[in-house]
Amino acid sequence: MIIIEGQIGAGKTTMGEILERRFDIPLYRELGNPDTLHLLDRFYADKGRWAFTMQIHFLNERFRMIKDIHSAGGGLLDRSIFGDRIFAELLHDDGDMSNEEFRSYCTLLDNMLEHAEPPALMIYLDCSVDAAVERISIRNRGLESGIPRDYLEKLNRKYLAWYDHYAYSPKVKVDTEAYDINRPDTMETMLRGLEDKIEEYRRTHALQKKLF
Repeated sequence: MIIIEGQIGAGKTTMGEILERRFDIPLYRELGNPDTLHLLDRFYADKGRWAFTMQIHFLNERFRMIKDIHSAGGGLLDRSIFGDRIFAELLHDDGDMSNEEFRSYCTLLDNMLEHAEPPALMIYLDCSVDAAVERISIRNRGLESGIPRDYLEKLNRKYLAWYDHYAYSPKVKVDTEAYDINRPDTMETMLRGLEDKIEEYRRTHALQKKLF
């Protein structure tokens, strides 16, 4: 399992599709469930009403996809439960999630993490808030287009701090402004680096199976 994390608008799905073609690993998309899109529109229209419901929905979907990936023998995951707490913290900080809701969410997340196998690799897509704002505007995905810049700035700070302390698996940071993820031909050097990491994991994993 390879997880792709990053700011809203960083290009996680685009990167996932590139890696899916390159390495023949199926991509499990964050927005693959129609209910997710309906809930997102309600959430952006009234965060206080839908914040807890939205976070529980995402948590459930991501845990289900982790189980599906392990049953299938591997996959790419567009966001994961390993970074999910970031969004709940922001909602709690902004008063959109009550103390009781936040504690309930954290307890459920911690219980799930105890039963979730760690990924083989975490790919973090780094981009500036300016770039995120521009990409969100271009893709014009419903009420998401109205996300305040202040929210994206706080999210970016939390994500970068999370990346620094992430220790579930090997990790790599990709500067999405240095590489044009919408033009795979410009990304060959970066993709070869990811390929090396994936092959290293496969060799190590195969050796561990032989030893044990």
